[in-house]
Amino acid sequence: MKDAASSHAPLLHAAGISNPKSSAWDHVGSLFWELGRPSARPDAATIERFVDGFDAGAALLIVGASTRDLVVSAVQRGAEVTVIDFSRRMCDDLAATVGTLPVRILLADITDDCSHVGQRRFAGVLSDRLVNRFTLEELDRALRSMTRLARAGREIRFTVKHGYYPMDLRLLELGRADGTVARFYDERTHTIDYPAAAHLLERALVPHGDIPRAVLLPWYLGRGKETRYFPGDVERLVDRLPGLVRCISEPVGAHGDCVLYVLETAGEVPS
Repeated sequence: MKDAASSHAPLLHAAGISNPKSSAWDHVGSLFWELGRPSARPDAATIERFVDGFDAGAALLIVGASTRDLVVSAVQRGAEVTVIDFSRRMCDDLAATVGTLPVRILLADITDDCSHVGQRRFAGVLSDRLVNRFTLEELDRALRSMTRLARAGREIRFTVKHGYYPMDLRLLELGRADGTVARFYDERTHTIDYPAAAHLLERALVPHGDIPRAVLLPWYLGRGKETRYFPGDVERLVDRLPGLVRCISEPVGAHGDCVLYVLETAGEVPS
């Protein structure tokens, strides 16, 4: 197998993925960045904040193949870029999009074992709003994996949208109206179970740019459970995780509802 950096060809690592959420992203693939709403992707200022301070040649791991613009920007700055995603289609579509750019693309689930990606290898681990696709338990596992992949004393940078999405509010409205909201929404944890809301999804669908409705419905159904995050949620989780020594946050994005978290790794590798 050729080395991605020397051949200038993206490399796809074959690995078994058991996470059922991957099927959702196999439905949407590159339509996310080709047709999806622009606000779902990082703007230029947020991308700049993601890559700021990393030297040319720095090994950066980008978690989530949907952030094409961040991948391209990091490569153009001279970083050694690896991208991981648990969806084979997302990996394949990103590889087709970046063409001959020297990007290493691996099939891997950040909420599971990622040892094949490179333990303690990366100067930075970056992810844009992937956290919003996770429950709190999945976020715990993802942050532990990110900490194991980053070098000691380096940074994990990820963004989170605080609050609800318009479709969440529509689902909750419909569920309260017909008395079924408790089937799919955990009020204590602010977690929505999309498959459990299947009886309302078609009525609740809101446009996502120009992605066809026929794609949106299986995409949401496949996404399973997702927690909605509010100020303090991430900080409380980080405080109890080993291997992280600080957590700072700052608002990013044009709409004022996204926060960039910057975590510094310590010498301890979490289990």
